[in-house]
Amino acid sequence: MSGDLYIVATPIGNLDDITLRALDILKNADIIFAESVERTKMLLTHYDIKKKVLSYNKDNEKRKVKTIESYIDKSKIVAVVTDAGTPSISDPGFHLLSNIRSDVKIIPIPGVSSLSCALSVSKIPMNMFLFNGFLPKKENDRKKKLNEISRLDMPACLFESKHRLLGLLENISEIYGKDNQIGIFRELTKVYETILYDKVENLIRYFNNNPPKGEFVVIISAKKTNIDSKIEYLLTIKQLINKNFSNKDIVEIINIISKDSKKEIYKNVLSIRHEL
Repeated sequence: MSGDLYIVATPIGNLDDITLRALDILKNADIIFAESVERTKMLLTHYDIKKKVLSYNKDNEKRKVKTIESYIDKSKIVAVVTDAGTPSISDPGFHLLSNIRSDVKIIPIPGVSSLSCALSVSKIPMNMFLFNGFLPKKENDRKKKLNEISRLDMPACLFESKHRLLGLLENISEIYGKDNQIGIFRELTKVYETILYDKVENLIRYFNNNPPKGEFVVIISAKKTNIDSKIEYLLTIKQLINKNFSNKDIVEIINIISKDSKKEIYKNVLSIRHEL
């Protein structure tokens, strides 16, 4: 009989934010694999849990799959945790889940996540949203990704470090406009928890005067549709048709300047061509 693999959510700051079920699993696990052995031992000590803890992080996760499988083959109960929050959400875990044998029983132990925590108090409607974790570190790559996100007509939720927060806000201002509404969630559930909502230009000013500290969740409201620019792009389609551009070429050109899908642009091209 083989053991089971438990994916266990742990507190993101306040140690009281752990479920009774998570504590029960950690108490009964034969082995715990943790992103940070030291931080996990602090959590276990707080709840008087004495267990063997081994390292499982982004640097060794590929070679630890077989090790974890070997424990499970010995009928051991294995728990996987990260530094804070839920494994696999911008934390180690996915490689293990996508590569472990299919016969291994995987059991999620839900709990706190900075993502769900921020969404629960968002003043920006989040019934439908895009989660993108950490954006690329290089500015050009980050701006490219933000441009892609801005064209989806939905709010986006991101993670960001104190080192790149201002750069991110400046890129958002450039791509979404300086009046775009932003939610900033700092150090959620911790002593210095801070939640801010404002125009991106005001937040840039705020963090220039108050250097960012801690970890951040950022919610970006959907990019506002500019009616004038919409009219302008429809006129551009008309001009391109008059210059005998093909439908395909027109779609590719308009796709560069519009956040509409190619399918929507194509409909507009056909509609305008029919009117001419």
